[in-house]
Parts: sequence; structure tokens; C-alpha cells
Amino acid sequence: MSQHNIIGSEAFSQRPFVIIRGVKTGGIRRRRSGSAVAYALVAVLALSAGAAAAAFALGPLMVEASPSAAPTAPAPVPQPVAAPAA
Repeated sequence: MSQHNIIGSEAFSQRPFVIIRGVKTGGIRRRRSGSAVAYALVAVLALSAGAAAAAFALGPLMVEASPSAAPTAPAPVPQPVAAPAA
């Protein structure tokens, strides 16, 4: 991308040219790095939102071991054995 602003026959005039030395470079690099960070942040947020939606949708299928199995009765609780009388 050019940053020059040449109008008409200005580029072909016989006037002396001016060299500018006091301009900081790297403006485009800073803009690109900022947009790259924003792009990565949005990508991470989208992936985490997709993972959360998938876990919410598929959670019941993962918790149930086999949906066709009949419910089983709970195991009987063993009763404590009484100590013999002395």
C-alpha cells in the first residue's frame, strides 16, 4: 500500500525533493499485530462456545450408559450383626 500523495505533474517537476527522516516506521505492523490478536481471540471464543454447546447437546447421551437397559433395583443394605451376650 503506497503512502505517497502525488497529484498531477508534481512528480516530474524540477524542484528539489525533500527527505523526511523523523517518521516512525511500523504503523502497518502494529495494526496487523493488533488485528491478528483480535482474530485469535475471536477464534478461541468461538471454539470454546462450540465446545460448550456440543457438551450441552451431547451431555445426556454421554452420561447414560445404555438407554435401553431396564432400571435395576438397588442392592440390599447389609444389616449389622449383633454381638453375642456375655
